Amino acid sequence: MSVSQLQSSREMTSRVTMLVSAAQEAVRGAGAVPADAVGSADLAEALQRVGELESAATALRLRLSAEAEARRVAEDPDLGGAATGTDAWLAGLLGSTRASQASGLRLGRLLGSKYAATREAFAAGRLRVDQVRVIVDAAEEAPDRATPEQVAAAEELLVGKATGDSTRSGRPMNAKRLRQAARRMFDPIDRTLADEHELKMLTREKAGADAETFLSLHENGDGTWSGKFRIPELHGNLLETVLAHLTSPRRLGLKRAADGSTSSTIDPSAPQSQSYLETRGQGFCELIEHLPTTGLSPSQATVLVTLDLDALLTGIGAARLDSGVRITAGEARRMACEAGLVPAVLGGASEPLDLGRERRLHSATQRRALSLSHETCATSGCERPFAWCEIHHHRLSWGRGGATDLDNGLPLCGFHHRKAHDPAWDLRQHSSGEWRFHRRR
Repeated sequence: MSVSQLQSSREMTSRVTMLVSAAQEAVRGAGAVPADAVGSADLAEALQRVGELESAATALRLRLSAEAEARRVAEDPDLGGAATGTDAWLAGLLGSTRASQASGLRLGRLLGSKYAATREAFAAGRLRVDQVRVIVDAAEEAPDRATPEQVAAAEELLVGKATGDSTRSGRPMNAKRLRQAARRMFDPIDRTLADEHELKMLTREKAGADAETFLSLHENGDGTWSGKFRIPELHGNLLETVLAHLTSPRRLGLKRAADGSTSSTIDPSAPQSQSYLETRGQGFCELIEHLPTTGLSPSQATVLVTLDLDALLTGIGAARLDSGVRITAGEARRMACEAGLVPAVLGGASEPLDLGRERRLHSATQRRALSLSHETCATSGCERPFAWCEIHHHRLSWGRGGATDLDNGLPLCGFHHRKAHDPAWDLRQHSSGEWRFHRRR
């Protein structure tokens, strides 16, 4: 390196340090302002900008960490000391753990050599680090036959979903929802490629989940037991579905008398408690009490699964359960042997879905079909699970001649169902597909 190049490098290093120091001073200055002095209208914007600043700072840290690894700074006795690797050196420098720094180094290396769209959005503060991990991990699982152009196009699609630029509502997808979308990131590009990619991701995730599965129980000696567990996504969702039905607010509905006493209006056997966690615990106990005592049948689960016939026959592709979980076609075939599997687009006989006006309430089969497109209450922003919902005749009420079929059924939680029947409110579907309430004038 020439003298002029060395001098230029030092000037750039000094500039980065000065800019970072200035940013620190600006943040400290903002932190000195009392939080109660911030206007209500400014709070949301301030929080959003702080989130963007955190992301931009993390992106810079990962980029500098990757550069330190490339230069082998940790091996310099004057800088690295006794560090056994860059991850260990960073852990000591930043007061972190070696494992977390090793994970950050991997992410920094990949962003530095690939994934320009993700790198730029992250540096601009538009992506959170957990979203970046989802995008990069999914792109790294691309099938071998995917071209660099196809991977880049799929990456850009995911970045658009993560930032909200390509979502119908304009709102960003959080990492959890983005992870589901990432499994089908090649869908708009090549459907067969998307099937291969999804199968690869699901197979890897299942292998990892199986290896991490455990259950620990111990008696506390005070009349209670405690425990902890970790189970695969499929089984967690099956358990969640059962508990959601057992602890549904509609099932737990109470009627309060004038003397202050209460009685259940729906199910006298439903557990009653004061908190959400207590209710869940009592629901779990109820589930255990109702397990078979004369031997277990193959499965007590009734599952609605949808997948292409080709996927079922070949094992290539994925299936979707009524809880929203996607599993491999092979896992679906296994469950078809053991569970009460109700096919949708399965190539076999299906239960009838449209019952016309002969019934006022939607059937269990119709509820399962509606769960394919609604994982929660249909009202925009409501995250109450589908199991808590009632099916509302949203186009034409049953009393006015409306049919009890799928085209006239919308899942709403108890709160929003009551609101739908309140003449002061009007439930409308926007062009984005979202359902929102508007006060009537």
